[in-house]
Order: sequence, then C-alpha cells, then structure tokens
Amino acid sequence: MAFWNTKERRKNRSRGSMLKAAARTVERRRGVRRRVWTALGLLVGVPALGFGLFWGGREAWGALFTENDFFQIRRIEVTTDGDLKAELIREYAKVREGLNLFAVRPKEIRETLLSVPVIENAQVGRRLPDTLVIEVAERVAVARLGRPGSGSPLAVDATGHVLGPSSVRASLPVILGVRDKGLRPGDVVQDPMLKEALTVLEICNQAAMRREMAVGTIDLSDEERIDVGLTSGEEVLLSRERLEEKLRQLPVMRAVARDKGLDLAVYDMTVDRNYVGRPSTWTDPAAGTAGN
Repeated sequence: MAFWNTKERRKNRSRGSMLKAAARTVERRRGVRRRVWTALGLLVGVPALGFGLFWGGREAWGALFTENDFFQIRRIEVTTDGDLKAELIREYAKVREGLNLFAVRPKEIRETLLSVPVIENAQVGRRLPDTLVIEVAERVAVARLGRPGSGSPLAVDATGHVLGPSSVRASLPVILGVRDKGLRPGDVVQDPMLKEALTVLEICNQAAMRREMAVGTIDLSDEERIDVGLTSGEEVLLSRERLEEKLRQLPVMRAVARDKGLDLAVYDMTVDRNYVGRPSTWTDPAAGTAGN
C-alpha cells in the first residue's frame, strides 16, 4: 500500500511540474506577444503622434501668424548707403505691402538682394506687427574698365567686383589692359594685376596724396610694369614691387622739379632707386640707334 502511495505521489508531482512548466510557457508566450504588440504600437503610434503634432503645430502657426491679417505687411522700411532708390530695392527683394510678415523669409530675401551686382551686403528683418526692414550696403565704383571695342562700359569696386553701366561715372579713372574676357556685372576680375591697380588707386586717394596724385588712367598692358597717367598730364612708370614706397616719393620728386623749373612729363620708377624724371621733349637714344 505504501508503495502505491509513493508511486501516486510521484505521478502527482510529475503532473504538477508539467502543469507549472506549461503555465510558464504560456506566460512567456503572453509576455512575448505583449512586447511585440507594444513595439508595434510604438512603431505606429510615435510617427502618428509626431505627424499629429506637426500638423497641429503647422495649423496653429498658420492661424496665429502666417494667415493672421494682424501681421499683414503695411510698411516696408528701406535704407541704403548708396544711390539705389527704395522702390528699386523693393523690386529687387520681390516684396510688397499686403504680404504676410511671417510668410516671407528674411534669409531668402537677403540672398535675392545679394545676387544684385551693385549690392555688397544686406540685412532683412521683421518689426512687429506690420513692418519689413531692409538695410542695404552698396558697392562703390572706384574705376572704369577700358575695353577696346566693347559695348556698354563697366566699372569695378575696390574688391574687383564688376558693376554695370549705372555705376559708371565720367570722373572715374580708367583701368586699361585687363586680361579677363567677357566680363559682365556680378563677375570678379581674375587678372592678378588688377589688385595692384586698385592698390595704386587706394594710395593715391588718401588725403595726403589726393591733391598731388589725381589718377586719370592706369594701363596694365605690360606685365612687368604699371603705367599711371595723372590728370595733370604726367606719366608715372612703376614696377610691381614696393608700390606704396615709390608712390610716396613721387610728390617729393614733383616738388623738386617745380622748384628747379623743370617741365617733367615722365617719372620712371621702374628701378629700385635713383628714379628718373624726363621732360616731354626727351627721346630715347636707344630708339634712334635702332632706327639707324
């Protein structure tokens, strides 16, 4: 009897273990299913929530700002440091009264303005509730470009940016011999000698030099030197080295020539020192020898 009781107990324990194992298996499967459904819910729910927030935010932004007549542009305030008319700047910016202040993008308006050759810099902002503010800094022409056989005249600013005919003034000095072809407004001159020509103009336009050194032309045709024609009629021949040092010596040479009653037409400063002044009647002996 004891033997059968023991055997029955073992069967019961075995059956209980199997039931517990089956229950744990079922629970694990349920846990896996719960995790799978949770993951699927997150995969679907998070993007849906994000889209809902985006859509709701966009609708709210439109209702509060971009579609709100309270922020309609009623004034466009334009300032410039140059000669461009406010109406023309507004036309360049492609903005007008009646647009929504938050519907226009200041960054895009600024990029549009910077594509205009004569505009060097621009700032665009909003002044609530109804004003668009545009501030423009214009490029200033410092010289005309002399291009034999060319059409409309062009000008350059101090950084070598090419400006259109509207920036050309008859009083500007002329730079000749620039090697770039097909220049148009908005281009940047690549000829390395232009930088030296602009340096000459910058030095000669300084207050201490301007009276003695009014420049009429700068010829870059010779790659070894720069020929500067003064409005007073003299010609200055410069090598490309030590430009400022040589130009600052020129007023002294001219003053000495005047004191001595010399009528010098050419100042040859292509050498390092012992600069030479020649009268208008001077002829090169080497030229005469070559002719013989």
